[in-house]
Amino acid sequence: MEYAYIYGDVRRLYLNVTNRCTNRCSFCVRYKTEGLGGSVLWGGMEPDLAMLQASVLARGDFEKFREIVWCGYGEPTYRLDLIGQAASWLRRCGAKIRLNTNGHACLIHGRDVLPELGKAVDAVSVSLNAPNARRYEELCRPDAGSIPNPGGKARPELLAWDAMLDFLWRAPVYFENVQASVVGFTLSTEEIESCRLLARSLGVKQFRVR
Repeated sequence: MEYAYIYGDVRRLYLNVTNRCTNRCSFCVRYKTEGLGGSVLWGGMEPDLAMLQASVLARGDFEKFREIVWCGYGEPTYRLDLIGQAASWLRRCGAKIRLNTNGHACLIHGRDVLPELGKAVDAVSVSLNAPNARRYEELCRPDAGSIPNPGGKARPELLAWDAMLDFLWRAPVYFENVQASVVGFTLSTEEIESCRLLARSLGVKQFRVR
């Protein structure tokens, strides 16, 4: 498992720090290949700060990167501790720090972690991926075993959907830039437009079809 990898733009560095995730998305590339950009991203132990730093420095001149992205074969916010610990060190190169997330951070940790993330990350891209809860369940397949559900009072897929929408809605308060994204080939044209309108209704104007 490699902790820092380059995929596409050579001035953008991605950080892969966990394989854990609250979703089992039907379209996720990790079910088709062990890695991207020639790097193996699946399996192995999660890194501590020293291991992450070594992996980043092995990628060459630290100063060349214009953006550093928390994004790999799992949900990065499981490693909230590492995201916070690494922030000041990563910012030494002058790059912006972006988080690609499914929006389940507060659900995972059982508390509001947006203020902590806001101090460690400049921009966030949230995987909206569906226009409603039913389609979210079909496409993103929330994993009941990974979603805290005290008392079992709510369906896990509804908890996951609601948590993502809440994260997306509140994110503009804490981050310089907020984007909602969807995977284009999984949705109809009408569904993509519904997602765009949903994001806008939550105060998020940036919208990306991946």
